[in-house]
Amino acid sequence: MSHSATLHPFSVPRYAPQGEPADLLVTQHRDAGPAEQLALGDFADVQALHRAVLARLELARCGLRLELRGDEAFIWPLQALARAAGLDAEEIALSHVPGQRQVFCVHCARCQPASDATAMTCAHCGVQLEVRRHFSQRLGAYLGVCADADQPYGEVRP
Repeated sequence: MSHSATLHPFSVPRYAPQGEPADLLVTQHRDAGPAEQLALGDFADVQALHRAVLARLELARCGLRLELRGDEAFIWPLQALARAAGLDAEEIALSHVPGQRQVFCVHCARCQPASDATAMTCAHCGVQLEVRRHFSQRLGAYLGVCADADQPYGEVRP
């Protein structure tokens, strides 16, 4: 395994530096950017923002360049939304800022927001999770597995 693979494994997303300007910028926090920008703070909630993005994508011409800027918990659901609306991966730029991320618990099969800590307790099933450096682009989440397989729910064994 190469030195760069140990520092940044293949299974963790890489975010490219900002390239050419986007036609549409969708941000978690209002930002200086192109004339057309949709910012989370301008909407009642994230679902309202998602509806606005879908409405804009329905009117889009071929070759639209979309930039999604925010933490991983914000940008990956939007990336899935844009892909489902017909954009190619090459038409979507992801700009990552530190913050929340999603973790998928393999024990209860549910995603939940989390910090960048390597350990956490699943909010749904209570299992102590070790958060692996493995990212599912389909789920937009990191993999959380039981930290102690001998005591998955923390019970004391005789």
